[in-house]
Amino acid sequence: NHTIQPSGSHKFLGVIIDKNLNFKEHAVHALAKGTKYTLACNRMIQPAKGIKSRLMKRLYKGVVIPKMLYAADVWCTGLVAKGKGKKLNGRGAQGFASQMARVQRMATLMITGGMRSTATDILDVHANILPLQQALHK
Repeated sequence: NHTIQPSGSHKFLGVIIDKNLNFKEHAVHALAKGTKYTLACNRMIQPAKGIKSRLMKRLYKGVVIPKMLYAADVWCTGLVAKGKGKKLNGRGAQGFASQMARVQRMATLMITGGMRSTATDILDVHANILPLQQALHK
């Protein structure tokens, strides 16, 4: 006689689905994965012997974005459609979108070699990368 306790979430085809279908756990996992890959690319960039910025752009577009936004049309609908969440004074989905944009900002700073005080919009334009909200719609 053995009792099996239900799990709060389950990974199915690479997407973590929780019992309320709000994909909060998967969103945190995707953000951590994007940050991990961006920081790994940062270690490859060194002024004297590292990779060039155009190769960093290829790595970002070819590795980081697909890893971070895998199956985004399933779990990112709250970020694209609602724009606001129920918690943190309406900053649920919007706050998460700003955290995802922070990962993109780290990458564009590496690609362009810009200063930390440079505006994010300017970095996106110089790196020729779509802003994150538009990339989510794509």
